[in-house]
Order: sequence, then C-alpha cells, then structure tokens
Amino acid sequence: MNKLFGFGSNGNGQLGIGNLEDVSEPTPCQGIPDSETVRKVTGGGNHTALITDSGHLYMSGFSQFGEEHMKLLSAQPEEKNKEWMIYQLRFNHTKWQDVACGWAFTILVSESGKLYGMGTSRWNELAGKSSKELVEIDHVQLQDIVSVACGWRHVVVLDKTGQVYGWGWGRHGQLGPAIVASTDKKDIRSIQKIDMPQPIVQIACGHVHTILRGKDGTVYGFGSNKYGQLGDITSDGIILTQSVYIDAGWHHSASLDEKGELRLWGRNDHGQLTQQPLQNIKRVACGSEHTLSITNDKKVAAWGWNEHGNCTTEKDFVDTPVIVKQSDKINVIGAGCATSWFG
Repeated sequence: MNKLFGFGSNGNGQLGIGNLEDVSEPTPCQGIPDSETVRKVTGGGNHTALITDSGHLYMSGFSQFGEEHMKLLSAQPEEKNKEWMIYQLRFNHTKWQDVACGWAFTILVSESGKLYGMGTSRWNELAGKSSKELVEIDHVQLQDIVSVACGWRHVVVLDKTGQVYGWGWGRHGQLGPAIVASTDKKDIRSIQKIDMPQPIVQIACGHVHTILRGKDGTVYGFGSNKYGQLGDITSDGIILTQSVYIDAGWHHSASLDEKGELRLWGRNDHGQLTQQPLQNIKRVACGSEHTLSITNDKKVAAWGWNEHGNCTTEKDFVDTPVIVKQSDKINVIGAGCATSWFG
C-alpha cells in the first residue's frame, strides 16, 4: 500500500481529498483502501484518473462529458463520494494497465491491450462520438497496446512492437505530418500510424506537442515549438539522446538520463524549468505549467506556476524546487492541470 496525497487546484473535487477547496498542503486522498497500491495517477482539465497495482480504476472530479457519470457506477453511494477517489465498480471485471487524461476525456488500456475511452470527442479524441459511458476504441491497427498519452485534444498510443499511433486534433503537427493534406482548418485526424526510425519505448504529450523516446534513448518530437517545448530539434526530429525517461507539460518537456540528471526545456515564465540544476532524480512528472520530481532517496520536490498551491508554497511561481515530502514509502508522483500527487 502507499497512501496518496494531493494538493493544488480542487474546485471540482479533482484532488479526491473530500472537499472542493484548493489546498497547498499535501492532503490525504479519500476512497482508496489501504490494501491498494497506486501505480499511476493522471489529471485532466477538471478530473483525475488513477490505476492501482491490482488493475483497478479510480476517478474523481467533474466534466460534462463522462467523468461525473462514472460516479453513478461506483462502489459507494453517490451522496457520499462526490469529492472522493471513486473505485469504478462497473469495470471490476477488467484490469487496467495504463490511463491518461486529456482536457475533458479519458483513455484507458486494458491488460489485454485493448483501448477504451469516455468523455468529449468533439475533436475525435475517442476516434468516434462523445460518450458518457466507457466505449471500446476498436480499430484494426490498434492491437496489443501497452501505453497511452493524451494532450489537450489529441491521443498517442504505443503497441508492444514499438509502433506509435495517434488521432484527434493535429493542427500544430502534434500527430506528425499529415499523410494526406487536410482541407479542414481544424485538422481533425482519424487513427493513423506515426512512422518512426526505430521502435519507441515511451510516449508523452503536451498541450499541442508530442515527444517520444526510442529504444536507444533518442528523444524525438513534433508539434508546436512556440515556447521551445521541442528544444533544439534537428531536421530529423531529434531533440536529444541518452534518455531513460521523458514527460511533457503543456508547454515544457523533461528528460532523465541514466545518471539521474534532469533536463528541462520549453516555457519558463513561471519557473517551469527551475534555476537549480537537478540530480539524483528517479522520476519526473510534468503538470500543466509545473513539475514534480522524486529523488533516489525519496524526496519529492515541486516547482513552476503555483497559482493553486500545486507547489505547496504561497508564491505565485516557484523557480527553485521546494521539498514537499521525504519518505521511504513514496513510490509514485503525478501531475495534472495545477494538480499534484505523491504516494
């Protein structure tokens, strides 16, 4: 077990802490049994999804497209769980291996490699119509999926062979070059293969950019580079090499190397990139305009735009990492839209 704590924006109960108040102090999330160990937690515009080591799905927060509806299908009476992390009882026959949240939609990967989604699909985020219920995203190319990443309005998935696919809003090139030039100014794309020069092992999406990590540690990128979120990208789409882990915020990106050194690039008007070099990092999680990290000695730090208390201090922006917590029991960190978690 690992107790999950949340802090930051909470006007729709997205932290799952039992109320609707923003908090700058890490606060225990409610509704997760002590027997569960959180594997991943991810945040959308006003909602949150997490999966546990047992493959169970919990959700909190609100959206007009689906996430609130999930509470009616949960394990607890509705009147008791409006601001909790809610176990999705209806889907307890399915074990989940990955989950990602876009602005107002959620995509899930089952342990059998199938894809499911719920929420808005105005920009084809679900590769079909909007749905308040979980629907399978069934496509001949989408087989044996192992992970998913979501941007504001686009989706990228990875299969077990290292092949990448994407769909949704592609106007800024965040889904790669269009196979056929679009006549739609919105550039809404159906499911398509994204060809890469080598097998991909990790994917991450920002607001309107995407980064991928290849098997040899090369980091590739495409999409908007308005704020430098693609870094000093080459004509071959290469951002850097020798990476062992990547993540992306709305307008910034992160990479860890095998020595635990963290590199950040992109937007920096609210301290997103920090002025303090960071080393001995085990994992990093990029939120909308802030970042969390955990060191090998289990120190959790936060920095960036702190408008809602998601970096724990009273400053509006934090350009020097703040140590939030140190505990041997901490194994997971997560970040969303001005939301933060560790556990």
